[in-house]
Amino acid sequence: MASEPMTTQTTSWFGSTTEQSGPRSPPQYALVASETIDLESSSSELITSVVEALIDVIEPAGGQTTLSLYEYVDPDALENIIEASASKQSDVEVRFTIEDYLVTVRSDYTILIHESLGAHSDASEKFRHK
Repeated sequence: MASEPMTTQTTSWFGSTTEQSGPRSPPQYALVASETIDLESSSSELITSVVEALIDVIEPAGGQTTLSLYEYVDPDALENIIEASASKQSDVEVRFTIEDYLVTVRSDYTILIHESLGAHSDASEKFRHK
């Protein structure tokens, strides 16, 4: 019995799904984690959820269980943008990179973590969906 090929969902920094070639092609990322936070959550839970999702995927060296977002993005500004967008029911997403990962936080309280296709040989093996 032949198995069906596994499809990997990919994106680029700007969300383009078109293939480009050449020396200046934008990096491509494969989705490795997706989590939607309960909409009843307070904004302080948003940052905690982002950090927990990142720690699950990145698996910091030495069993580290904390991650400082301040090195990559202003957590207060992220909370303010997402909270304001959610209260106005406008669709907004904030994207930033941490190491070889592209993190997207949407105003519907969805967190998407994409791994650079150049970072590891098979990012699709790490895919998980909460």
